[in-house]
Amino acid sequence: MLSLEEVEPGSLVTHRNTGLRYTMVEAGDEEVLLSPESSEMQDLVVPVKLFREEFVSSDRFNMGGRGRSKKGGRGRRASAQSAAPTGPKVKGKIKKLVRERGFGFVRGDDGREVFFHRSGLGPSDYDSLGEGDVVEYVVQEGPRGARAENVRAISGSE
Repeated sequence: MLSLEEVEPGSLVTHRNTGLRYTMVEAGDEEVLLSPESSEMQDLVVPVKLFREEFVSSDRFNMGGRGRSKKGGRGRRASAQSAAPTGPKVKGKIKKLVRERGFGFVRGDDGREVFFHRSGLGPSDYDSLGEGDVVEYVVQEGPRGARAENVRAISGSE
């Protein structure tokens, strides 16, 4: 059974049955947020009990030699996390935050409302955001529609 003390944000974990690899983004009291290695998959929120039973540290998991080498180790992030979003920066305001679930919505100056997740922000950036804050972000199109990435509070009024 995997202990939460064995992993920290940025650690790679592997699902025992499927061999799918994820970066552990954050562990709460009840849920663990995982970001998939494959950019074609969505982030995954897993109850802590299930995470402990079904995932192993990637350093301890090897699928018949197909796993990656340990070189680069702890600080390495999954490809979905390492690629910086590209595109024009958009200015808008935080419309809604669902803090306990780690996501929110931002309304751009163009009136378009876009989802964002704390995994697309720096570690302390999400906690510092509040509804009504003016932010800058990059819109990325994904399988589930538009998503704001690199959301950053900016100073100044409208």
